Amino acid sequence: MKEFLHKTWDYLLDAGIATFTQLFVLLGPLFVLALFMNFISRKNENLSYKVLGQKIYLYVFGWLGTSVHELGHAIFAIIFAHKISEIKLFTPNSGKSLGQVKHSYTKGNPYQTIGNFFIGIGPILIGTFLLFVFTWYLFGLNIFNVAEKNSVIINFELFKSFDALKNAAVNIGSGVWECFIYILNGPKTNWWKLLLFFYFFYAVGSSISLSPSDIKGAFRGFIYFVILLFLFNIATIWKDDFILDFFSKTSNYFSGFYFLIILNLGLNIGFIVILWLIDLIISQLFQ
Repeated sequence: MKEFLHKTWDYLLDAGIATFTQLFVLLGPLFVLALFMNFISRKNENLSYKVLGQKIYLYVFGWLGTSVHELGHAIFAIIFAHKISEIKLFTPNSGKSLGQVKHSYTKGNPYQTIGNFFIGIGPILIGTFLLFVFTWYLFGLNIFNVAEKNSVIINFELFKSFDALKNAAVNIGSGVWECFIYILNGPKTNWWKLLLFFYFFYAVGSSISLSPSDIKGAFRGFIYFVILLFLFNIATIWKDDFILDFFSKTSNYFSGFYFLIILNLGLNIGFIVILWLIDLIISQLFQ
């Protein structure tokens, strides 16, 4: 009996380790980039309020970013068959939030419950997708192709060694530089397209962040996904961890998407620097 319990414990431990590894492989880079993006977006928004004023920022830029943010929630709520009771894309005078999507689902339904994760991170996924479409439409620039051309591979392997991280940083830097040069001097570039490009990335890019309620909702779906994956591993780990190989190959296809997030991060850091300099100049003038 003691030996049976010991073997059972070891088997469950192996399934738990496999589950953690698989999650890290599949979602690790996304979580890291989402954390950075959340911080940068908040910083950008706070500085924008300070320099431009809250009303000017919200009615000139914030309306678009907030609308895209809420649409990100709504689109995935529809995909995962949630019942949407209310959608408010932009309500600056509500006193609660700038916008919201109220939805409900059948508890115990695996598909709908896991959907909470994607609904929660929907603003990141939809916002980034729209940045890709907008850049391609304005300049004919396929950022995914740029990432592939510059051998940008962003996956869990980057966390294994400093050399891998350094090589990835060099490739990402090269790709970002190529994108900027093409946008500024490409065959389809003109002044109004540049204005639209920077406006869109500033308005939408600075709103690609997750509120505490977004994170809470995503966490519910994530926990359910973890439980199902753990149960799956309990049933299959004796046949080897074949799902890890599948997740590893899948994660490689996300590199272009991650590269676009990094490009957006770079632009928003640039906006923060500009806003900080303007704030510094204004404070010096009125000292």
